[in-house]
Amino acid sequence: MKRLAYLRNTRSGKIILTLLGIVFLFYLVLFTPWGNRLMTPLLEKSLSSTFATPISVQEFSLRHNRFHLIAQDSLGNTLSTQGGFSLLTLRLYAHYRLECFQKGGMNPITVSFKTNGALSGGIAAFNIHGNMDIFGGNVLYQIELHRFHLAQIQLQLANIAYEPILHILDYPSNTNTILTGAVTLKGFDLRDVEGDIHISSETRRFVPTPIMEDDNTSFDLKALLADKYGRVKPFHTNITIEASLAHAGILEQFIGLHVGGGLKLNASLRGNEKLLYLETRTGVANSDTSLTLTMDDLELSSVKFSLKHADLEPTFVLFALPAPIAGITDAYGEFNSTGGKLDLSITKGMTIPSTLLKEYNITQPLIRFNALLKADIGKKGIHYHGSFKSNLSRLNIDNTTTHEQMLSELLKNLH
Repeated sequence: MKRLAYLRNTRSGKIILTLLGIVFLFYLVLFTPWGNRLMTPLLEKSLSSTFATPISVQEFSLRHNRFHLIAQDSLGNTLSTQGGFSLLTLRLYAHYRLECFQKGGMNPITVSFKTNGALSGGIAAFNIHGNMDIFGGNVLYQIELHRFHLAQIQLQLANIAYEPILHILDYPSNTNTILTGAVTLKGFDLRDVEGDIHISSETRRFVPTPIMEDDNTSFDLKALLADKYGRVKPFHTNITIEASLAHAGILEQFIGLHVGGGLKLNASLRGNEKLLYLETRTGVANSDTSLTLTMDDLELSSVKFSLKHADLEPTFVLFALPAPIAGITDAYGEFNSTGGKLDLSITKGMTIPSTLLKEYNITQPLIRFNALLKADIGKKGIHYHGSFKSNLSRLNIDNTTTHEQMLSELLKNLH
């Protein structure tokens, strides 16, 4: 007791006793049942702010190295978590479960889901992994944060229903398509994103739906990536995409036209904020087809496409149209802000009289033909050059400057 009295009378002793008192109060407030009850209203307020909805804490327990929490919103959606932590190393490990069977409240989307998993790590690296039941299927996910910024993400998709996804986006859809796939992307925190995306679909029922009208707002990649001052921070990306779709019609709302048939696609997105390339390649209609979009300063500057040895009948099927002609077609095009050109040829062509009569009400015998059309687009309009040779007639189109002139010459020669 004499030593304690002596310690209380010295400057250093007072500092030590004060620190010990603070530690005791800190422990009393944080790590005892009495302190937990005092903290519960503050915790409810914090969770309510995070989820933007009233949250009530059902159970809460915090000890010097363990914690336990169960919270609910007014709809019954539930968050539960428990685990441990170290104040010395600032590391955390925990298991969690989020069950959102009602729309609204802490449920951020308009469909029910549940997810559970584990999280662990500290400030330098923090890992979250688990699985989610959603859209009638399952998603396995693994997320890594560096200093609480997204670093990488891995997803495994299984039996995900496609139709409810479009309904969330307010797009009409009538299909039983399901999706499977995998996504691996890393380097977000370094602004050097690379990885792979693989998607496949199975479709047994697809009914075309009305295409949603454009609201006259164009997609602006630069505005999407810019900060509040309109500046885009330097970045680099190299992402490959592989898609195998049983029915291309599931893309109709995104591309703005009706399409059909199967589609396999390989694509890559590479470049930086100054020069970005999107390159795609597909074997649609038994062809070798490629498309390249070039973006300068994140704005589309040029388009190139090449279509080699495409079968015309499945090409019409791709655009959900009955094929009035058959044959082999090749095409090449280049377009930019000042102009462009298009070369189109058809070899071993023939008309399909039954389709012309049924779909277009045109009575015509079978005609075998070859055709060539070139279009040069400039400031003074479009100049066409072409030829058409069949077993019934021949014609040449030379330097016409409007669609009307070209069609007039075509019809005159055909008749």
